[in-house]
Amino acid sequence: MSAQNQPAKGTIRTAPIGKCHLCGSEGSPLYSGLSDPYFGATGLWSHKKCPNPKCGLIWLDPAPITEDLYLAYQSYFTHGTQDGVPSLGSRIRGLCYSAYQSLHKIPATVFGLGTAKAEITSMFLGDMKPGKLLDVGCGDGKYLNRMRPLGWSVEGVDFDSKAVANAKVQYGLDLHCGNLQDANFSSEMFDAVTMSHVIEHLPEPLVLLKEIQRILKPGGRLVVTTPNSDSLGHQKFGSYWFGIDPPRHLKIYSPRTLRICAEKLGFKSIRTLTSAANADIFLGGSFSIRDSADHRTSAQPAPNPLRIAKTILLQYREHSKLSSNPDLGEEVALICCK
Repeated sequence: MSAQNQPAKGTIRTAPIGKCHLCGSEGSPLYSGLSDPYFGATGLWSHKKCPNPKCGLIWLDPAPITEDLYLAYQSYFTHGTQDGVPSLGSRIRGLCYSAYQSLHKIPATVFGLGTAKAEITSMFLGDMKPGKLLDVGCGDGKYLNRMRPLGWSVEGVDFDSKAVANAKVQYGLDLHCGNLQDANFSSEMFDAVTMSHVIEHLPEPLVLLKEIQRILKPGGRLVVTTPNSDSLGHQKFGSYWFGIDPPRHLKIYSPRTLRICAEKLGFKSIRTLTSAANADIFLGGSFSIRDSADHRTSAQPAPNPLRIAKTILLQYREHSKLSSNPDLGEEVALICCK
């Protein structure tokens, strides 16, 4: 390639993906011309949706090539520390969020959101006897640090070297940097494997799930959480929905499409559910994207009392609707066994 044909620095190269990864159907146009709303990655992005009523997967088309995926994460939220010390902005936002959570605690307990929050915070492992746990896409290690005192022996893997370095400094966690296959774990090694908001970032999710199946013990549990394309928030905000996140979210799943993934690989005791436990994050972010002049915002926008009030009301509305329509939650969870 000549110098004049080289892409500009920071430009993410792409490749077309016309067909559904799960069922092979030709995709139908859904969104177009979307920019990165949070972290300033270059490019404009479009989505396709599978028209198969038994599927419905959503994906980026064209999508970043594997070699350039790292360019979408240059200022990602797991980099919010320097030498393990949170930035001033991160600390201020953390204090505001802690105050919000304190005020939110009593009504959340009364209306059942507290229980939903506890379930998703533990990645639905609260009913299991602690054993050996692997978190795939562990980021800065917050989840593993939370699970260690509960008796779990923890391991983690993440391709993001900055996040892994932060985990070591902040929590003393010695995690694997790279992809899961390169970690070369022994077969039937783990009692549980978790993936929180990882599968939507993967070009080849079934390949990773197959490797997880290999390293799980017989009867071991896999838990996957991801943004839910069937959610109330997606229905309300469309292309401004927090869960779209171009160009990092390569595929966007629903309860139906997550189940298809597990069934294709022969997992057992497959269960899917959705949750409004973290809907405040999704809905607040969606309001920020929709209402900003250029539809771009910080991943952790400055506190806005009116936006917070609207967000909380919509979160409780969503939570109440789950009793009649269990697929409306902002996050979908897949829970299954080997």
